[in-house]
Amino acid sequence: MRLDRITAGYGKNVIISGVDAVIEKGEIISLIGPNGGGKSTLLRTISGNIRALGGTVFIGEDDIKNIPLKELSKRLSIVTTERVRPELMSCYDVVMAGRLPYATGFGFFSKTDREAADRAVSLMGITELKNKRFEVLSDGQKQRTLIARAVCQDPDYLIMDEPTSFLDIRYQMELMEVLRELSSEGLTIIMSLHEPALALEISSRLILVESDGKTSVCSPKEALEKGRIKELYQLTDRMYEKVEKSLKG
Repeated sequence: MRLDRITAGYGKNVIISGVDAVIEKGEIISLIGPNGGGKSTLLRTISGNIRALGGTVFIGEDDIKNIPLKELSKRLSIVTTERVRPELMSCYDVVMAGRLPYATGFGFFSKTDREAADRAVSLMGITELKNKRFEVLSDGQKQRTLIARAVCQDPDYLIMDEPTSFLDIRYQMELMEVLRELSSEGLTIIMSLHEPALALEISSRLILVESDGKTSVCSPKEALEKGRIKELYQLTDRMYEKVEKSLKG
């Protein structure tokens, strides 16, 4: 994937601009920064959910705007912060929805589809929830189900906005292990995280999104050693001393 001078926003309201990055297969890219900088807007633009106000998102050699929706759904899956409200659907039904791009014209699923769903359910540790109605699940269980749905889609790119939302520390750590496994298999992951420590630990590279929408790309090592986290969140020396201890373990 290549981001070529991306400008993102809504209508005439530019939120983020001048984003350049080449993202390699199997990388884990984390967007971090203060609230309101434009992380979600950039992710929505990268995924094609909203059109770029300027620049181009390339998947391979293809401009994302020119990729048919069904084909794009096979190449890219998304987990957003918006809560879906499916009625009368089980947890497993929601996960299986990730296979709709592969279903026949009559909506039938194949053995391969069900195997993909079963693996996603297992990876996200929700096997015991399969037959429960989605609407009665806790927020954390719903989040794990929605991530399983995106994984089940078997994409080349997994884009997630705050995937650790609603997850307690155990499931945050388990999710990081799942993402490492998927990355080792060649899945490219682009996500926003509120937890700098998690981002530094798991990411190949970081996209730092400042409060004014400016961006820069760096390695976790550079972010830590050059004090980029302090600058990004505009921390005082005293604040950063505490943060630095937690970041360095």
